Amino acid sequence: MKSTILVTGANRGIGLALVRELLAQGHTVFAACRKPAAAPELQELEIKHHGVLTVEKLDVDSDFSVEFASAAVAGKIHALDVIVNNAAIFPEEGNESIMAMDLAWFRAAFETNVLGVVRVTRAFLPLLGRGNNPRIVNISSGAGSISDKDDSGYYAYSASKAALNMVTRALAAEFKPRGITVVAVSPGWVKTEMGGPNAEITPEESARSLAKTIASLTLKDTSAFLNRDGAPHEYGW
Repeated sequence: MKSTILVTGANRGIGLALVRELLAQGHTVFAACRKPAAAPELQELEIKHHGVLTVEKLDVDSDFSVEFASAAVAGKIHALDVIVNNAAIFPEEGNESIMAMDLAWFRAAFETNVLGVVRVTRAFLPLLGRGNNPRIVNISSGAGSISDKDDSGYYAYSASKAALNMVTRALAAEFKPRGITVVAVSPGWVKTEMGGPNAEITPEESARSLAKTIASLTLKDTSAFLNRDGAPHEYGW
């Protein structure tokens, strides 16, 4: 079944690859990013897929921007089937001691990786509530696993993804009676600006698995922490 899907952070990396994959599968996509004018690949896709792909300006750090974008999307469609909360930042190098951490990195990570998800979810919930098999897919990370944490790296990023996992579980509990599925999904270690050149898989490989998982999700999956292929995540919560 074809769906109408919102993807945040769609201008590069996993987000851009996922937009391409979803379009290839025939879905209608709203690709949201902070600076569409600086996203030439998205602009080219929008021309190529006119009427099926819409690029929306959306800064997940801004209440106004998110509300404005949701109003713009609501003016074009009646319902949204899937929200993919993909936009995220990695503010640190990753190997810093807690004594060397700039506290602004924590604030930035939580603003985007946690509050950004909350903003987008709240703003687009009315559209999602009218969707077919409504789903919220929060792109998380194995770095957010508390039970498997055994190193001192990635303080800000890991803490923000752990918080996102908690938000995912809470949203799943709140929205289950409304028939809305909410999951956290790890995309894998991906060769992106964030993942680095030594990562295990390409954005395209990750996106293919993610797209299949998104299509297969039902309410029985809600509150789960999944791998990109839809299997239970190798890490614990």
